[in-house]
Amino acid sequence: MFQNYKIDTWQKGILYLVTLLVVALIYYTGKKKLKFGLRVIIGMTLGIIVGLTLGTTKTMINGSETTIIATIRPIGQVYLKLIQMVVVPLVLTSVIKSFTSLESTDKLKTIGLKTLFWLLITTTIGAAIGFVFAWIPELGSKFSTGPTDYTRVIQPIEDVILGFFPNNIVSALGGSLVIPVIVFGLFVSVAIIVENKRHPERTALFVEFNNSLNTIIVRVTKMVIKLTPYAVFTFMAYAVGRSNFETLKQLGLYIGIMYAAMLFHFVFIQMLTLKLHGISPIKFLQKFSPAMALAFTSQSSYGTLPVTIKSLHERAGVSERVANFVGPIGANIGMNACGGIFPAVVAVLTANAYGIELGVIEFILLLVITTVSAIGIAGVPGIATIAAAVVLSSLGLPIEGIALIIAVDPLIDMGRTMINVTGVGVAGMLVAKSEKELDFDVLNSEPKDLAV
Repeated sequence: MFQNYKIDTWQKGILYLVTLLVVALIYYTGKKKLKFGLRVIIGMTLGIIVGLTLGTTKTMINGSETTIIATIRPIGQVYLKLIQMVVVPLVLTSVIKSFTSLESTDKLKTIGLKTLFWLLITTTIGAAIGFVFAWIPELGSKFSTGPTDYTRVIQPIEDVILGFFPNNIVSALGGSLVIPVIVFGLFVSVAIIVENKRHPERTALFVEFNNSLNTIIVRVTKMVIKLTPYAVFTFMAYAVGRSNFETLKQLGLYIGIMYAAMLFHFVFIQMLTLKLHGISPIKFLQKFSPAMALAFTSQSSYGTLPVTIKSLHERAGVSERVANFVGPIGANIGMNACGGIFPAVVAVLTANAYGIELGVIEFILLLVITTVSAIGIAGVPGIATIAAAVVLSSLGLPIEGIALIIAVDPLIDMGRTMINVTGVGVAGMLVAKSEKELDFDVLNSEPKDLAV
């Protein structure tokens, strides 16, 4: 049973010892409250070192010759399985929670609808941008995925559409396709909203149960995401050991494409949209810069939320009620980069790496998936990884594609978070202007420090 893991060479013995030491080090840094991103970078760096030093040593596993580092790869594979484990219950409970909570808010429906529109439309456009930026240079085509027998069945368009609607929700919940689960969640949400207008006491118990279950699933998700540094170590060690500097070069290309796509989205979607609606992008950047800077350094939309609201209200002239509504909603629904650009780039990269063709149907399906999932899962930890998992599974792509790029995720997450928070700020400005609750005197005044 454990034939592949026998210590039959001194290199394998050193590998096991080093792996134990790395696991202990990452665990220790967690106990010392070191920032999560830094812990992931530590795992990535150590993975590169181990891959370069021990990756050339070969061994036989299941009749195939591979690097000895393949023996520690299951650590990362367990992580991917755990991600798959939480996706379906997380999506279902989050979709229902998001819609039912929006309906119960005391804010004006017009503000809510406008906020949803701007957050979701910019996320959808972000997905299109990410797709194009990754598709043109055929990102991922030079990644080495190792031996694989993965095949993807091409379905007629009518079967794809019919597949959106589950004929057995129990089977859908037990499968890997997420869209049928989202559709079921939408039907349940609408039914709750309709019934609430007639007999709210009949739905209160279910809504409370769903919210409680969602809280539990989010906690499970946090537990899984905490394993990321350990998985990153094995992913990076295996990737570098298998293909050396070519993998690092491809990861560098991926980072460049991600930042290019985010810069394009920032300039031509977020800032241009403000300009077209009569709001100076320069003034916006001057007033909203504290939130953007904190987002880039903290890599947390939630952690940035108080500064986001204060920057909108005190510095940019957005009314207090609009700022207090758009800010929290934007931290939970619609993430321009994490929910749009990133999963689209990962989808194209994965398809190219595994030799799978993506056509017009897949592109349209990608836009639908990113838009709907941006409602249901944007407020959870590790949103980018979860969003990518949802898109990959919905498009019938191997979720192992996440493993190809997760090692450098902290380098991407800084830009992603800033684009997410900027999207919230843009939505707040547009909603406030349309509601005539944007004070241009405050916006055009000299920037002042935030009140503390």
